[in-house]
Amino acid sequence: MNSRNDSDLEAVRRVASQAGFVPRVKHRADSLELVEDLIVAGLGVGLLPEGRPLPDGVRLLPLRDPKVALRAYAVVRRGRTAWPPLALVLRLLAER
Repeated sequence: MNSRNDSDLEAVRRVASQAGFVPRVKHRADSLELVEDLIVAGLGVGLLPEGRPLPDGVRLLPLRDPKVALRAYAVVRRGRTAWPPLALVLRLLAER
């Protein structure tokens, strides 16, 4: 879980609930590298994004039951979607 807000905690609780258990959250970290270090040290599991290089000792297992999908939304001011940096972000989100 991250330490800035409870959105990750809520997601983990929902996934765990659908899988039939209650998670015991022991650590909060704002760094994916730190989460990976905790996993390698045998101190638990974590939810990590797909598509990033993983260190030795970390395996990415797909969540199948329940199937989990992340939805992302972009909220923009009217008329700004043609601004090149924002257009790039919107295009990359749409491709994922």
